[in-house]
Amino acid sequence: MDKFDRIQHLHRIFKNRRLPVPVRVLAEELECSERNVKRLLETMQLVDAPLVYDESGRGWRYEKNEGDLFELPGLWLTGDELQSLSLLLSLLEQLGNGILNDEIVVIEKEVTKLLNARGIDPSAFADRVRVLPIAHRQLPGTLFNKVSEALLRSKRVRISYLSYRGEKTSRDISPQTLVHYRENWYIDAWCHLRNALRTFSIARVSSAEILKTNSKVIAKETLREHFASSFGIFAGTAKHTAKLRFSREIAREIATQQWHPQQQGEWDGADYLLSIPYSDDRELLQDLLRHTPHVYVEAPVKLRKKLQNKLQQGLEIQLGKGLGWL
Repeated sequence: MDKFDRIQHLHRIFKNRRLPVPVRVLAEELECSERNVKRLLETMQLVDAPLVYDESGRGWRYEKNEGDLFELPGLWLTGDELQSLSLLLSLLEQLGNGILNDEIVVIEKEVTKLLNARGIDPSAFADRVRVLPIAHRQLPGTLFNKVSEALLRSKRVRISYLSYRGEKTSRDISPQTLVHYRENWYIDAWCHLRNALRTFSIARVSSAEILKTNSKVIAKETLREHFASSFGIFAGTAKHTAKLRFSREIAREIATQQWHPQQQGEWDGADYLLSIPYSDDRELLQDLLRHTPHVYVEAPVKLRKKLQNKLQQGLEIQLGKGLGWL
């Protein structure tokens, strides 16, 4: 523990304790000598920490009223906390796809100063941490910021939206939850055009205007039931349960994964059986194709037929048939 960490630790001790703490106890908690503790206390007094020595308690404490308000000047974090924060900033910079960089740079500069003061090289995180986003869409920062601002201010947003099928609509939405899912950003919202809850890909929003009208408030229970009861990003009350059998080649790997909070799994010999609720099968089919040929759909039959059709279509294309779309 270095000097900065010990000062921060001292500050937290005095903030959390009302009774005076003897120097001996402080030395034990900070894992240093009593002489070092006294030097640290002198340093804290230089930055106007409201320290007083309590004769009756034979220890140090903060003044009752002033101690509640006092904070160390600047950004004070322990070395471990700074390294964790720097790692988080590095991940955000890479995951953010440029949308958060301007906002992060201010915090990053302060963290870099504190890391350098502790002899920690902040560039090590960027050099030694790799984030490999796959299939993420380019996202204009201005649109992301507008949607986020509307969400935090509880205001409606008028958006121009391009659907997956290429249909363009203008609609007012009441943002409810910002979601980062599989390398992309989405907004769960009440759609005033459809008069229902919907999930919108922010990358498909071409323009956004924050309105003066307050958002429609949707109860948390309603949101959870609608957006979390089914598998994947496609929301809605779960109508079906997929019963999947994974062969021994990937069974142990699947057994460690969470596909859905309400999933049920069990072993059948070397096979792993997984049951998950779903409403829309589009994303589920993509995952099943990804795990082919090591997965078998036991139920429902309709889902198995759809998977068979997808596999047949793919096979025909790979064999040089059905290439009319080229």
